[in-house]
Amino acid sequence: MRIHEGTYAYDLEQLRDPQTQLPLHWKFKIFQLRPVEKVVCSGEAETREDAEKKARSTIARLETEKHKSAA
Repeated sequence: MRIHEGTYAYDLEQLRDPQTQLPLHWKFKIFQLRPVEKVVCSGEAETREDAEKKARSTIARLETEKHKSAA
C-alpha cells in the first residue's frame, strides 16, 4: 500500500515467515516521486504503527534536508 506525502511516498509491507506464513514484522520503503521515482530509504519495524511513524519521520527529515540545501 502506497501513501503519498508531498513529493515523497512510502510503501508498507508485512513480512511473513516463508515456512509458517506467520507475520514477522513490517518493512517500509520511501520513494522520491519527482523528477523520477526512486527509492531513497527503507527500514523495518515491529508493528505497522511503528513503521508508519518511522516512514513519516524519515520523510520529514528528508524534506528538512532538502530545504536546508536549497537555502
